[in-house]
Order: sequence, then C-alpha cells, then structure tokens
Amino acid sequence: MPQSSRTSGLQTIFSFFLGLMVTSFVGVGAYTFHPPPETEFDAQIEDLSRREQAIRDSKPPDDLTAADRNQIREITDQRNELSDAAQLAREGWGRSTSIILIVLATLVMAISLLRSDQLPVISNGLLMGGVFTMVYGVGWIVVTDTSVARFVVMTVALAITIALGYVRFVRGRGLSAVRVGVGDAERVGVTDLERRVEDLEQRMSDAASALGQGSANSGSS
Repeated sequence: MPQSSRTSGLQTIFSFFLGLMVTSFVGVGAYTFHPPPETEFDAQIEDLSRREQAIRDSKPPDDLTAADRNQIREITDQRNELSDAAQLAREGWGRSTSIILIVLATLVMAISLLRSDQLPVISNGLLMGGVFTMVYGVGWIVVTDTSVARFVVMTVALAITIALGYVRFVRGRGLSAVRVGVGDAERVGVTDLERRVEDLEQRMSDAASALGQGSANSGSS
C-alpha cells in the first residue's frame, strides 16, 4: 500500500474518532450540568406506591373499608398527577436539552472553520463531531416533543447546517481559488520579469562582445 494512501486512511479514522469523542464529551457535559428532572418525581411516585401497597397488604381485599378504598383512590389520583407532571417536565427538559446540544454543535462546527487549511484533520474531526451532536440534539426534540417547538428547532438546525456548510465548502473553496489565482499571477509576473532581465543581460553581453571585436580590429589595422 502506498504511503500516501495509508496516511490518508489513518487521517480519516482519526477524524471520525475525534468526532465521536467530541459528541460524547458534549453529551456527557449536557447530562452533568443539565440533568433530567425524573428523579424527584420518581421518588414521590414510588412513595405513593408503597403507601398504597401497605394499605392493600394490611387486610384481605374483601375486608377493605370505604375509607381504605377512598385513600387508595386518592393515592392513585396523586400518582397520576405526578406522572403527568413528570411527562411535562420531561418534554421541557428534552426541548431545552435539544437547544443546548444544537448550540454546542454550532459552536463546535464554527470552531472547525478556524485554520481549516492548516489543520485539516482536526478540522474535519470537529466538523464530524458538530454534525453528530446536531443529529443528537434533533433526535431529542423529535422523541420528547410534539409541539411547534420541534419544527422551530429543526428549522434552526437546518439553517445552521446549510450556513456552515456554505462557509466551509463553497465560500472556502472560492477563497482558495482566489488565493491560488493570485499566486499564479504573481508567479507569472515574476517569470516575465526574470525573462526580461535575462534578455537585457544578453543584449548587453552582445553589445560588449561587439565593442570588443571592434577594438581588436582597429588595433590590428
């Protein structure tokens, strides 16, 4: 295998691995500093379930009094209310988490645009990480939310992706072409100047040779 092909393959693997690491880092950070709200609700629901089970175990089902049944019904209503509140909190958390992930993905992709010509491997890895994180954030809003906010978040994610893609692949290519064109023009100008200087030196050399031959002929005569 040629050395260039082996190097290119290793660079691709490293960029992909860097993208996965960036996504994992962002995801773990989001969970660490923005944890899900289910723990508090789960503890309350579990406590109500234990109270209900204690009432049911205190006597046979047929011996339960009207007060016991009313208490069980109240516990069931409270548990259902907590379940609904937990669902709403989960949807809000999923929406906010999705927005946080999309913002961080945008930041990572914007960083990947810096010095992309000098550090192409790292730049590609950061770009992959930003794309993976963007998909992760969009996935959260799709799974946890069914409101208009989901469409708004997906629209913003699409607009950001298109804008950064344009800056990276279209505008960047145009700037590279301009730089290459300017460099070619400069090289052409230098080459033309060198050719003119060489032509002038050749003419001066021919003139000096002609003057030398004329002086020699005069001396011999």
